[in-house]
Amino acid sequence: MNIGFSQQFQPFMPQIQRAQNRGRPWLPPFFRVTSTGIFVVTSYWSAITMAWVLAQAGRRLEGETRSDFKMLCVTSLVGMGLPAAGIIWVGGMEATGLAAMAVMLPIAGYGPGLLKKVAPPPMYSRAIAKMKFGKYTDAEMEIIKQLEGRESDYEGWLMLATLYAEQFKDMPGAEEIIMEICDQPRVTPTQLSVALHKLADWQLNIGNDPEAAERALLVIPNRLPGTHLARMAEARRQQLPRSVEELQERKTSSTVPLPSLSDEVNDGEHSSADTMSREEATARASKLSALLTQNPNDAHAREKLARLLAEHLSQPALGIGQIELLLGMSDQPDNKRAEWLALIATWKHKFLHDEAGSHETLERIIKQYPNTPQAFAAQRRLNQIKVESQPPKPPPRIVIRLD
Repeated sequence: MNIGFSQQFQPFMPQIQRAQNRGRPWLPPFFRVTSTGIFVVTSYWSAITMAWVLAQAGRRLEGETRSDFKMLCVTSLVGMGLPAAGIIWVGGMEATGLAAMAVMLPIAGYGPGLLKKVAPPPMYSRAIAKMKFGKYTDAEMEIIKQLEGRESDYEGWLMLATLYAEQFKDMPGAEEIIMEICDQPRVTPTQLSVALHKLADWQLNIGNDPEAAERALLVIPNRLPGTHLARMAEARRQQLPRSVEELQERKTSSTVPLPSLSDEVNDGEHSSADTMSREEATARASKLSALLTQNPNDAHAREKLARLLAEHLSQPALGIGQIELLLGMSDQPDNKRAEWLALIATWKHKFLHDEAGSHETLERIIKQYPNTPQAFAAQRRLNQIKVESQPPKPPPRIVIRLD
């Protein structure tokens, strides 16, 4: 209609109508009026939208934040009032939207800093200092004080759980805190796994409750199925003691010296096992066999069974067979493998009198695990055997000349 395609309607814009009636070019007035209309609509619309957003945001504020927001609005009005009046004086009513935007732009720019104040990170140095001086109740209150308003702080909640478990011996309270940590939406899978492994440690070492430790580890595969963390938790769960009696036995079992340190590899005369009757050894072997039937990958139980068979039940061949099964496990560290090979060498020398087999095992330690203490002990033993195997040198001949 404005560009004259319709012969029945006159253009709506008076500037275009005058230009067409006078035979002048009407396209420049058309673009000028259209751009002015677009500017007026967009500036007014932006100003109204910004005013509505700021009003809605300020309505939800309370306390000190609300006072700061009001002060920001007053400051922006005072500071931008004169420039806004100048805009209206130059541009007329068409520039009123732009003037309103000029007043509200500082509010929109600085407002998010007031609406979303970043809380300072919690400081637990005072709580740590109180714990070092034995003031655990004061440390608890300090941690809780730091956690106020910071419900998602992982370190603080874990410190509080540690305080409950290790100092107050409050295992239900520690477990409750750990479960709350796991329910936090911002906790990472690694943090969840660390917290639950700590809870399992506390249940074993402080609570003497293997079932509670297993329950804690089961949360990991339930929350993180199919992950590496879940497989690690399942592997550890398989190594847990099955009863309180087994847990106590693991805690009170005698310390077994390493072959390289007790010189078992060197002379084979010292036994690493404590003394017990044959009946007691048989009973322990039966329990260990039943445990290995349920979990064949329990390395600790299999090593204990091998020692019982070789050193108490006079069945070194069966003990060596159990050690060979341990060596066949793929996830065992090198130092343990070197220990087990040292045991095989000791038992072959001491019980089976298989010197060739013992020497072969010693050489295997040196070749496969050269940087372990057992390798140095094996090399020392082989050097000793080599020296002992050499024939004695004849005494030197003394020639006396009589002149």
